[in-house]
Amino acid sequence: MATDYPFIRAYHKYLGSRETVVDNAVRQARREFALPDVMEFEEGVKRWKRFSEIEAQAEAGDEEKAEFCKKIREIMR
Repeated sequence: MATDYPFIRAYHKYLGSRETVVDNAVRQARREFALPDVMEFEEGVKRWKRFSEIEAQAEAGDEEKAEFCKKIREIMR
């Protein structure tokens, strides 16, 4: 079982995505040499959403982002 891109895997588990969606996202991240904390590719802006960006927003006081980060961390355990 592959363990690279754990945030993609946790995020898609949180969403309830099918395994093929997860596999495609991980393959894309590998092809693009994406950073290890990416979660999702945002097609509209052509960039990877990073967990560290969301975590920074949570630490700045965004309670919704803090709850999201907590759930993702729980999934990753």
